[in-house]
Formats: sequence, structure tokens, C-alpha cells
Amino acid sequence: MTARAPAAKRLLKRWGRRIFAGSGRLLDLARRRETPGGVRILTYHRIASDSGDPFAVAPEEFRVQMELLAESRAVTSLDEAVGAQGPPKDVEGVVLTFDDGTVDFVEAALPVLSHLRLPAMLYVNPSRVGTPGFVSWRDLGLLPASGIRVGSHSLDHVSLGSLPREEVRRQLKVSRSILEQRLGTLVDSLAYPFGTLRDFGSVVKEETRSAGYRTACTAINGLNRNAMDPLELRRTKIEQGDGPIFSWVLAGCLDGWVLVDRYLSALQNRYAQTG
Repeated sequence: MTARAPAAKRLLKRWGRRIFAGSGRLLDLARRRETPGGVRILTYHRIASDSGDPFAVAPEEFRVQMELLAESRAVTSLDEAVGAQGPPKDVEGVVLTFDDGTVDFVEAALPVLSHLRLPAMLYVNPSRVGTPGFVSWRDLGLLPASGIRVGSHSLDHVSLGSLPREEVRRQLKVSRSILEQRLGTLVDSLAYPFGTLRDFGSVVKEETRSAGYRTACTAINGLNRNAMDPLELRRTKIEQGDGPIFSWVLAGCLDGWVLVDRYLSALQNRYAQTG
């Protein structure tokens, strides 16, 4: 699956993000305040040179971003950063997560992560594993040796918020069961497919908890602070062309984008079509 968006939409959103981040940077400088502590979870989708995919970060740009994080020694694993009641008090750090499990993860992202010894979480759909364009079960079995954990992205990559409760339960339980049986490891973290407000809610969260997941990630932008709901973790998406503002994003200058996530989620969902 590769996301596609018209060139005009890609350009508009890219510059919208840059202007938003620049404004946030100026406000921070004007206030002369430090960025508040917390856990920032970054989301990547594809690491590939594909100008038509708004969620494809070029391999060279990705390498530069990871080197910056490695130098700062800020990267930690999701397990260390988030406990049963959310991030512990005063914990700071950056968590790396990757959605979908396309084959470019093992071809382009994994070599960089392994070389720099950066832990990460890869969220996959069991129904896609081993199909054209996606990682294989053998690939997934080798990841723990490189510090990469595997989590669930539901069984079939569908919006859980649009499904009957019984199907939500099946998507969550069957996905976790297959992953644990095939990989022989505990799977207790979920990334809600799409992750906007319409894709999860109280019912989905109840079923997520019942299915045995300890943490669940959304696509709602922002920092995770003490006592955040571990089944509604915020993540900061890194998109194509974010290289020039990457350090500002880490500093929280794009956190105000949460207003778009909360009040313009319909536009978020329509930004890119997936095939």
C-alpha cells in the first residue's frame, strides 16, 4: 500500500507545516521558555524516494534525522518511556515508530537504525505480512536482534471506529494472536489504523484494553506527559520534506497542529488516498 496525493495538496501541506512550525519557533523565542518535558513519539511510514507519496521520507533525509537523534542520545524504547499509567513523571525522550510494515523498512530504515543502535517499534497488519511490497515473517523474526519490537496495526488496516464492536474485537484479538504465535514474543502495543479521531473512541479503547494491549498510539499530534492515557498516546508524524524543520518539530514547534487533528480530521483523512 502506497499513499498518493496530488502535487498541489502535497505542496500546500508541506509549506503549511513549515509555516506552522516556523510560527511556533518564533513564539517560543519570544516567550524565552524551554520546551516542556515529555515523551515525543515520532511516526514514519515509508523510507523511500517517491515524490508522489506524501508519507515517504527519502533515505538520505531519514539517515540525517536519525544521526541527529543518535547524537542527542534522546531515543528510548516505547516500553521504557510509557508505563501502565502513561509516561512516568519527568521522563523525557523520543520514541521511534513505523507504521504498515512495507518492505522498505528492512531495506532502508533497518540498516540505519541498526548502525546507530536506535530502538524502534514496527506496527504491522498480519494479513499483509509476506504479501508483495510488505515485510515477510522471516524479516519480522530477525528484528528483535536489532532492538526492534513488533506491534499490531490491526488485522486488516481498517478504521476501527467505523466497525461494529464485534469486528473491532476480532481485528484486535486475531491480530495479536497471530503475531504472538508466529513470532514467539509478547505483542502488547497497538497503532490505530489512520489514527484520527474518527478511527478510535471509547468503544475501540475498551476493546483494545480487553484484547490485552498495554499501549496504543494515535495520529493526534503532540507530546506525551505524565498521566497521559496509555491507550491514547500522541504521535508526531514525519512527512516528506520535513527535513528543514525536523529540529523544530523535536522542540515542539509543530505541536499546535493538534488543532488540525482535532477540528479538521475530515481533511486529514482525505489528504492522501491509499491503495
